[in-house]
Amino acid sequence: MKRNLIAVAFATVAALSASSVFAADGTVNFTGEIIDQACTVDIGTSDSLTVNLGKIAKSSFSAAGDDASTTKFTMTLKACPAAVTAAKVKFDGINDATDSSLLALTSETGVAKGVAIALMTADKADLGLNATNDYSYTLKADVDNQLDFYAAYRSTSDTVTAGKANSVATFSVNYN
Repeated sequence: MKRNLIAVAFATVAALSASSVFAADGTVNFTGEIIDQACTVDIGTSDSLTVNLGKIAKSSFSAAGDDASTTKFTMTLKACPAAVTAAKVKFDGINDATDSSLLALTSETGVAKGVAIALMTADKADLGLNATNDYSYTLKADVDNQLDFYAAYRSTSDTVTAGKANSVATFSVNYN
């Protein structure tokens, strides 16, 4: 009898604990699809693409929000199946501490201060970071689809100090 009472007590505590874990204020529904085939991503001869933003004088930035050295870079999507007609590209990286939509510079000795990297779409609209955006590239089957982007140094303060200005981002392609 004592064992049964202890077992019932444990079951009651476990049930009460579980119900508090599942308390909810709402529901999130996740939707999506896994497709049979996607395009082949071509970013050059290796698994990474290097975009040289150049050497920019700190005097190019007079106030927070100034851009300098806007540089075009291109990714190619090849061998797209006919069912894949559009793509959105998501860039992920470390957010700048001052402006989370910008890519932070790599923490290293002698890094520049007051500047980060802005990523932009083909029409030079800000792309943002760590979020799927609304900009969609139209794709055609069996051709090389050029996806153009731009990157620029953007000042995050009125004062920019000289130094290394490198960064790294990853990307993923979301279809249709």
